[in-house]
Amino acid sequence: MDRRYQVFVSSTYIDLVDERREVFQALLEMDCLPAGMEMFPAANDDQWTLIQQVIDESDYYVVIVGGRYGSMAPDGISYTEKEFDYAVATGKPILGFINASPGKLPLDKSQPAAQAELDAFIIKVKSRLIKTYTSAAELGSAVSRSLIMTMKKHKAEGWVRGQYAMTPETEAEIANLRAQVSELKLKLDSETTVKSSIPDDLASGTDPYDLYLLIEYYTEAVASKGIQWNSAKSRKQIVLPVNWNSILYDLGPSLINESTEREFLAAVEKFTYSALFTENKDKLPADFGKLESIKTIAECVDDIIVQLFALNLITHGIKRRSTTDKNKYWALTPLGQDTLMKLRAIKKGDDAAR
Repeated sequence: MDRRYQVFVSSTYIDLVDERREVFQALLEMDCLPAGMEMFPAANDDQWTLIQQVIDESDYYVVIVGGRYGSMAPDGISYTEKEFDYAVATGKPILGFINASPGKLPLDKSQPAAQAELDAFIIKVKSRLIKTYTSAAELGSAVSRSLIMTMKKHKAEGWVRGQYAMTPETEAEIANLRAQVSELKLKLDSETTVKSSIPDDLASGTDPYDLYLLIEYYTEAVASKGIQWNSAKSRKQIVLPVNWNSILYDLGPSLINESTEREFLAAVEKFTYSALFTENKDKLPADFGKLESIKTIAECVDDIIVQLFALNLITHGIKRRSTTDKNKYWALTPLGQDTLMKLRAIKKGDDAAR
């Protein structure tokens, strides 16, 4: 969906007419919507309220400082500085541009009576990342480049055509309807169709899998002397022989009620730790003293997700959640639940100790 971003351009006016024209042209060439003092009515009691409203509606804020402090509001602060302060207070992404040689500007582009106020304002603007300019053409180009980089770092809402617009209430309703459809489909599939089976040509059950992990540890010599904040750490890659039943045995419980991808990754790390320290201590380095950290390599995590998905044991979560929840969820399939129950459920007469 095409979006257009509104950019508020703040500056004095009579000394920066050419600069503002170049900036507006640059913004229009980027399909942005420039906004500034040109659109405001003559000064009146409601002018500052209107300025605040337009800044609120804008996605990005550009401030240009030349050689004038500008006309002042009744509180003795220029409108340009008030606009800057308001943009900072409201958290707008701010792009600052300051003339590289304000002392060399001609008299008609300066304001000696307010030089102290201008100097203080420049110091305030320079507290953020800024760029300098020497001409109107250079300023237009600098604004284009800076805005492109800012858009990459700070995503904004922007404006869309009315026919594509969707209210939060509509989005929430659609999300709920999609979730209901997914739930009903899953229920219907489980009640009217034969459950899927594990593909015969894929590794599963007790088939082996090598799990690679990286540990950081303190050697026995270091640990015996007492570990300090600057104590040297060692690293080692370890390969653990596991199988797909053991992986599902440990990871499955976290997926019964669906888990986020982050929770799933935490379960993988817990499984890795358990596999190393309960059944594979012989894999530890000969000089091992104390564990600092343990991490399953990313390729193995990907293998586990893909393999369990390919075996029809896990699937994407489908429970209804708020539209602000952007997490990815994983859940056991009906086949995954049955397989997990066969692995973990305690039968009569079994030793329940784990």
